[in-house]
Amino acid sequence: MRESIVRNYRVLHMAAHAAFGPSRAQESYIVMGDGSRLTTDDIDDMNRRLNNLHLVILSACQTALGGSDGDGSEIAGISSYFLGQRNSRAETVIASLWAVNDLSTSVLMQRFYAILATGEFTKAEALRQAQLSLLYGEDVDALSTRLGETRTDASPQLRPGVEPPDVGHRHPFHWAPFILIGNGF
Repeated sequence: MRESIVRNYRVLHMAAHAAFGPSRAQESYIVMGDGSRLTTDDIDDMNRRLNNLHLVILSACQTALGGSDGDGSEIAGISSYFLGQRNSRAETVIASLWAVNDLSTSVLMQRFYAILATGEFTKAEALRQAQLSLLYGEDVDALSTRLGETRTDASPQLRPGVEPPDVGHRHPFHWAPFILIGNGF
């Protein structure tokens, strides 16, 4: 990964698949777009050099899924390698607990970023509002109205060609896998 690209940014969003072995950290990795693997050692090394990260979003399948011991490790998957108390780690990670749908995830993430960009909501509340917009089947105008905004040409919009979610995106499968770990502010 070319960290020079993200060195000066506070948000890192990776829509890449991950594999996590709770007892085999050396076999855990994120699959990059070119097919290469970003291992946990690579993540640790990257964290040391990217000390400006505030928020990491891992929006692909099962990026928060960890062990199955029932001791809390079940939400400490590959995402936990980005999170930490040291100042070289991100304060917040958003990741998924199960397989996700590409279209509804794209809509959810676009809405999350649009809501967060208003500066009126914490990261946790922005994620919650984006999830509620899928639950209620809201289009962008309805979401703006519910959040008390007036839609203008400068208001955040869905990318061209991305349709608002249909009734099928109301199902929790589409919006509930994403959890926020760490600082929700």
